[in-house]
Amino acid sequence: MTTKEFQQCIDACNGCITAANECVAKHVGEPPMKDCLVLCLDCTSECGACVQMLARESQFATRVCAICADLCDQCATECGKFDSPECRACAEACRTCAEACRRIASARKAA
Repeated sequence: MTTKEFQQCIDACNGCITAANECVAKHVGEPPMKDCLVLCLDCTSECGACVQMLARESQFATRVCAICADLCDQCATECGKFDSPECRACAEACRTCAEACRRIASARKAA
């Protein structure tokens, strides 16, 4: 993997963190949003771990990225159920992040 590919994934993860936090801030306390909000919080945690591991080129970054891709897919699906601008933005950011993380994770399998 190149530094450029790592940086693209870091940028996608940071975008996901921002969008997920905005979704949580807008919908906190809304009971129908519970699963969405939990997944958003999980995404912020996992994306943060990805950013840190990618930044230091950890040998575990590809494995963490694989988990992050799966989590972001789930969050995108859940946020996609709601019609708020924040949910739509979060779903899109999660899809972008999942794709970037999957590219990093697949490099491990090819190596």
